[in-house]
Amino acid sequence: MKRICITLIWLSAATNAPAESLITGVIADTDAQTIEMPSLPGAWQRRIEWMADEGSNVEEGDLIIRLDPGSLIADEENARTALEKSRFTAERSIDEKQLEVIDAEITLEQIASRLRIAKLDASIPVETIPRLDFERNQLTLEVYQQAFDRAQIELENQRAALKDTREKAALEIRQAEIQYERYSTALKATEIRADRSGFMIYGENPFTGRKIFAGDTLYGGLEMASVASRNDLQVRLWIHEADFLSISKGQTIRVVTDAQDIEPFTATVTWRSNQAVEKQDWSESGYFEAYAQPDDDLPVDVMPGMSVLAIPNVAEEG
Repeated sequence: MKRICITLIWLSAATNAPAESLITGVIADTDAQTIEMPSLPGAWQRRIEWMADEGSNVEEGDLIIRLDPGSLIADEENARTALEKSRFTAERSIDEKQLEVIDAEITLEQIASRLRIAKLDASIPVETIPRLDFERNQLTLEVYQQAFDRAQIELENQRAALKDTREKAALEIRQAEIQYERYSTALKATEIRADRSGFMIYGENPFTGRKIFAGDTLYGGLEMASVASRNDLQVRLWIHEADFLSISKGQTIRVVTDAQDIEPFTATVTWRSNQAVEKQDWSESGYFEAYAQPDDDLPVDVMPGMSVLAIPNVAEEG
């Protein structure tokens, strides 16, 4: 805020324009990579360990921010151990059930063999053997038939149990895999890389209005930084509620940067918000966001993240 006020005083003196007619803003890349503090398991806020230097050129794939992993390293190791244990337990349970199925199959085959013999014995006519032997053969056939039926049911039950064991094991393994993937992904997310080439720009803490630096601890979802280029630069403005009517869509504005030796340029307002937001680090007033498109090619020294002031309703110069 102090820097903005100093710039306002300097620009007011330089242009003889009233301070209230000046709108503060920033050069913004509308297609910049925005980097927010990820919401990771284990903590609702996290500390920044390291950041690439602000204003430095970064290439796609470069490491630009490293976060304090906290307990994530231990959590990932525990999840990996739990996954390995789950797989071992599942394999052992399935092997045991498979043995029970094999035992049931062997028992059924043995009873089926005896049943075939019993059927042959029972098929001997009563006229050709003593009646007592005939009745004994019929009873043996009935016993083995019942045993065969029970063995079939037992085999079906064992196969169903094996299927249930496999499904339960697969579910437990998948749950363990999801937990491991969760912590593994979270641990990887503590190292943030650029997804494009550009300039490293630090964000601002919305609670303090100060630049974010390594060592800061932030809530999940807060913007830490961005990677911007000069490919699609626009002017992002914040209009005090008292100056709301001084900026409208389609209006030409004169833009002055806070860097010396850079010529002012003109831009046309392409969008303006109709709803104010609070910026407590500036004042208790509301501010309306707006964007303006440069009318011509920007001076070569204009870079994303550069602070600017906009003068509305500029008369055309002759």
